[in-house]
Amino acid sequence: MQGDDHYYENQGGKRFVEKTASYFPKTPWGSMGVKFFDFNQDGLMDLFVTDMHSDMSGPQTRLTRTEFRPAFEKQKSEAWCTSEYSDAYLQGASNNIFGNAFYRNLGRGHFEEISGRIGAETLWPWGISVGDINADGFEDVFVAAGMGFGFRYGINSLLLNQNGQRFVDAEFLLSIEPRENARTTKVAFVLDCSGADQAHPLCRGRSGKFPIYETLSSRSAAIFDLDNDGDLDIVTNEMNDRPQVLVSNLAERRPIHYLKIKLVGAASNRDGLGATVRVITAGKKLTQYHDGKSGHLSQSSMPLYFGLGDAAGVERIELLWPSGRKQILDKEIPVNTMFTITEPRN
Repeated sequence: MQGDDHYYENQGGKRFVEKTASYFPKTPWGSMGVKFFDFNQDGLMDLFVTDMHSDMSGPQTRLTRTEFRPAFEKQKSEAWCTSEYSDAYLQGASNNIFGNAFYRNLGRGHFEEISGRIGAETLWPWGISVGDINADGFEDVFVAAGMGFGFRYGINSLLLNQNGQRFVDAEFLLSIEPRENARTTKVAFVLDCSGADQAHPLCRGRSGKFPIYETLSSRSAAIFDLDNDGDLDIVTNEMNDRPQVLVSNLAERRPIHYLKIKLVGAASNRDGLGATVRVITAGKKLTQYHDGKSGHLSQSSMPLYFGLGDAAGVERIELLWPSGRKQILDKEIPVNTMFTITEPRN
C-alpha cells in the first residue's frame, strides 16, 4: 500500500533471495492488487499490479463532481506524488511507478512495463479479478475501486482484453456502471448536533439529527458462473454496504463456447492448487495458473473457466501438477460443461 514492491526468488526450496531489480526495476508505490495471467496467449504469464495509494495525491482527491474530468482515471500520478511527498517518504521516487503497472512477460526472465500503452491505468483500484467475460479466449480484468467517506464516487472498471493487444474500458458498455438506480452514496453515520455531537466540526451551524453521507466503493470481487448458464458473472465486496451481484446475459444473446475444468489432486493437494493448465484449441494455447483466482480479500470459485471463442471443440489439455506430474488428455474432451480431471497417482 505504500513503498517499494519486492520480488523474492525461491532458491531450491531452501531460502529466498531478493531479486526485484533484476526483473522489475520500477514497481508501483502504492500497490494493492496483484495477478499473474496470460494476457496475450503466448504461454507466458504476465503480471498486473494495481496501485491505489498513488491516487490519494493530486487534484482527483479535491475536485468536485463538476470539476473532475474522466481523463484523470487513465493518468499516472507521478507529477502529483513527487510534488506533494518528499523523496524520503516515497522511499526513492526513481524506483517507483505512481499508478498501475502491467509487466508483459518477454520470456527468459525479461519483463516490459506497458500499462500506459495498453490502457491498464485506473483510479483508486483495490483488488483485481481476472476472467474471460466475453468468452473469446482472452482473459479480461475487473478492478474494484473507490475510496468511500470523504471522497467523491469512483467507478469500478471492467477492462476488456482486445486480442492480447490492449484493454478497452467497458464498465458502462456492459452496465456495470452506473450502479443500480444510479445509487452512489449511503448514510455513513448520524450526528446529534443538538446533543452529544454539537461540538463536532460538521455540526457547525446545524441542529438536530444530521446524517453524514459517504460514497459507495468496492474492495474486491469474485468472478464465476453464478447461475451456471455458461458465462461469467461478478459479485463484488463493498465497503460498509451490501454486495453487488452482476449477472451476465451473454449466453442468452449469442451461442458461446467454453470449458470449465475442475481439478482433483491425488499426490498434490486436494484442489490441485498450484497446477498449470493449458487448453489447446483451433491453433490457440490458453494457459492458466490454478491459483484460487484470488483478489484483495476474495477468492473466486475453484473451477477454471476457458472461453473458446469460435472453436467448438478442444484438441488437447496439458497439465503440470504441483507434484511435478505431467498429464496430457487428447480424447473425448467435452465442451460447454464442467470437466473434472483427477491427477494420476503414478
